Amino acid sequence: MVGAPSQVGSESSSVFFELEKSFRDLENERNLRVLHAGDLSHLYLNKKSEDYYANCRFIYIRSIEHYLSLFPAEDTLEVDVNTPANVSGWDLKKTLIALLKGNPEPLDWVQLKDPYAGHDEFPKSLVSFALEYCDPVRFALYHYNRLERQKHRFDGVSLTEIVPERLYDLIRSSLVLRWYNQNRYQGVPPSRLMEIAEATFIRPVLRGEIEELVERSEAGMIKDVVRPAGAINDLILSELEAGPALLARRRRAFTQETASQADRFFLKWAVVPKN
Repeated sequence: MVGAPSQVGSESSSVFFELEKSFRDLENERNLRVLHAGDLSHLYLNKKSEDYYANCRFIYIRSIEHYLSLFPAEDTLEVDVNTPANVSGWDLKKTLIALLKGNPEPLDWVQLKDPYAGHDEFPKSLVSFALEYCDPVRFALYHYNRLERQKHRFDGVSLTEIVPERLYDLIRSSLVLRWYNQNRYQGVPPSRLMEIAEATFIRPVLRGEIEELVERSEAGMIKDVVRPAGAINDLILSELEAGPALLARRRRAFTQETASQADRFFLKWAVVPKN
């Protein structure tokens, strides 16, 4: 089902095994099943820096009986673990509602490599559901709104200094917007930064700046803040300027058939046995 990362014997490998055990314990103690659990750092980096801190997201489901209660448990979980990590998860019900409303983040989570726990078939199943019943325009708008919220950081025509994690989010959202436009708002884009860069038609200078930024982060050369290079800055500004055209696009209607299919998907995974 899952396997340890390639750095056997390394600190990252020990963190992996500790988190893997934590998810097994969580399933037993909370009477739930983890459908997928991964590390958000994989969205941006190919290898961990020395000061690596795991940032895990997971999707889970409880027993059918739980959802019949007048007082069901919370649909999010924050988990304390015995290793430097931030671990939080969403109930599958919350996950499906978020996707239908236009939040694509769960699709990023299920594409994360080296999962700590989960069902082998769940990632493909969730992506297939999104392709069939969710709205790519709403997904694109989610990424555009992420850029719009950081618009105040632009001093004239250039982005001011920013923490690396937020810059990665802006670059990836900009590339996702470019990908949707180039693919006529059809499909689900790759989640990892370098994969979306490869799948999108961009200038070589921009690709080079992104690769250099990732390499510097992996080498631990970026600690606090960074000022983005010229082509990265231009990419973000360009996608901000394209916002009005995106806002004018027609959204897919939410129908009773969509609701019925979401129910079927939910019930299917509520009764599917573990691997």
